[in-house]
Amino acid sequence: MSNITTFQCCGTCAYHIPMAADEFCCDNEDSEGYGLSTAYDDCCEEYEEREE
Repeated sequence: MSNITTFQCCGTCAYHIPMAADEFCCDNEDSEGYGLSTAYDDCCEEYEEREE
């Protein structure tokens, strides 16, 4: 996982799901970060924008 841009980062990704207070996990099976704890500013190639 890398820090490509702030706009397309884990914190704004549809697959950035909460696990516990202030702790998030990647839920995208195609991502290299799948199942791992993710920070808001982490990024990957599998980014998908959240639907509002």
